Amino acid sequence: MNSNHEHYSVARAFYQLDFYLEAINAPFSIKDLYRRAYAEKRKDHFDDQWLDHLADDEHIRESLEDSFTAHTIVETLLKTGHEAVLRQLIKHLRKERIHFAEVYISGAGKKKS
Repeated sequence: MNSNHEHYSVARAFYQLDFYLEAINAPFSIKDLYRRAYAEKRKDHFDDQWLDHLADDEHIRESLEDSFTAHTIVETLLKTGHEAVLRQLIKHLRKERIHFAEVYISGAGKKKS
């Protein structure tokens, strides 16, 4: 996977994950998870401002129209080395006692004929 494609995949996965978190009214966001995962480790080199601009990119916004699940998001983040974010996600889910079952919805929003 080339570097540009990898960054794009991560951005889309973060955007999709944030959508899920908003949908369940989680008291934390992808930015919170990212900060907890990397701020201490990266210190002066830490920057999470790019997460504020995910929705500015049309192709990232369109990722919500793609078929995706929690599994595809986790798979992408594992492949791209973002286990630290996933560890924070699990920690926050446990702390908030949030449980979910995998659901796959395809074709949402299409009108009935």
